[in-house]
Amino acid sequence: MKNRHGIEYTFVKVDDKLYRFDMAEEGMEYMRIGGKDNQPGIDYNDLGMFDPSGGPYVAVGERIFWDEIQDATAHSPLTVTRIYKEESFFVEVA
Repeated sequence: MKNRHGIEYTFVKVDDKLYRFDMAEEGMEYMRIGGKDNQPGIDYNDLGMFDPSGGPYVAVGERIFWDEIQDATAHSPLTVTRIYKEESFFVEVA
């Protein structure tokens, strides 16, 4: 899938309910990262959202659609339940 700037991105399945966000490095140069409401600061182990320049906006409670997932077949959207950052951004889904 491509974002508004034409940069390819995808979610790669890591485990049954865990996906890694992949995007070309130039798309990750400028990004917003946010914590959850009422958190005293940004906890990279428990983010509320991330938003690379040009999208997609990914937040807890938002949905990921099958066409955004690498090698996926059509299925119902997945709801993001947790976001964390290690070497990449990871999302857990329900």
